[in-house]
Amino acid sequence: MKKLIFTVLFMLFAANLYAGEIAVIVNGAGPLTQISEADIREIYLGNIRFIKGVAVTPVHYTESSIKDTFLSLIIDMNSREYRIYWTKKIFQEGGSIPVSQNGFEMIILSVKKDIAVIGYVPMSELKETGGIKIIKKIAAK
Repeated sequence: MKKLIFTVLFMLFAANLYAGEIAVIVNGAGPLTQISEADIREIYLGNIRFIKGVAVTPVHYTESSIKDTFLSLIIDMNSREYRIYWTKKIFQEGGSIPVSQNGFEMIILSVKKDIAVIGYVPMSELKETGGIKIIKKIAAK
């Protein structure tokens, strides 16, 4: 019975994950072009705030299957766990949770305009990549 309940819960969560490929993007001229997957995780957890003297600005897409997939595969948390993590972090250490944008084009524009911004978007939204470097591709498992 426990196995059945776990299977059903897992299927419900997995059904909310994005099935396409996600690109983690940065400004092509900025200091974030050589960071690792572990660095990406630490940036979104607020543990890395500066790279090469530049204050890093992580940007999320609003609550969605894309954000759920990013959090699950890169941060190793679901949305609820991530919100709880940040609530505790802000209370204990200060700081602020990464900002969210409502549109992929806004994330892409932010990355193009600011060398300190890191974001993620579906690969299908990257029609023109001038000024952007893809530092990680995330394929749904």
